[in-house]
Amino acid sequence: MSVIWCGIFIICIIFSCIFLEPNIVLESITSSSKSAIENIFVIASMLVFWSGMFNILSNTKLLRKVSKKLYGLVSFLFNKSEVTEKSKEYISLNIASNIMGVGNAATVNSLKGIEELQKSNTNKEKLNKSMATFIVLNTASLQVIPTSMISLRTLYGSSDPTKIIIPVICVSLISLIVALCSLRILWRYYE
Repeated sequence: MSVIWCGIFIICIIFSCIFLEPNIVLESITSSSKSAIENIFVIASMLVFWSGMFNILSNTKLLRKVSKKLYGLVSFLFNKSEVTEKSKEYISLNIASNIMGVGNAATVNSLKGIEELQKSNTNKEKLNKSMATFIVLNTASLQVIPTSMISLRTLYGSSDPTKIIIPVICVSLISLIVALCSLRILWRYYE
């Protein structure tokens, strides 16, 4: 794959030098590099902030109280025989993190949740229904506060960076419902 990307990059530079002035190419490379570094700093600072907030919340047990409110949803979506109390806790923490729009901070909880679900899996070679549900739930998660997008919109000078909250809630809710329904339908053919 790296050979393909390197080839595309070299072809683009050759064509742009032939059809454009080389100064424009160099200016474009340096300006896009600057933009990429700015994006990295904004996203990294947002990720560090929210990871720290979740760490503080977990130490004050507030996040655990919020995640316990999600236990009913977890019990509804997952097979009771495949879900332990520890996996419920990780799944609920993951859902809470994704709702807050910090999916990267939710990665630790999702990995621990899958490990816990694997412990109760009878066939270690295949996914069980709860593991598949958790993967779908994590991938097509509901976001109430899309912090990554808000920070990028702020970086690029949006006049109202929070204007996307309602559309993001609607789209993420619809995608989550479609994903869970699709899993329920397709799981019949997988078993």
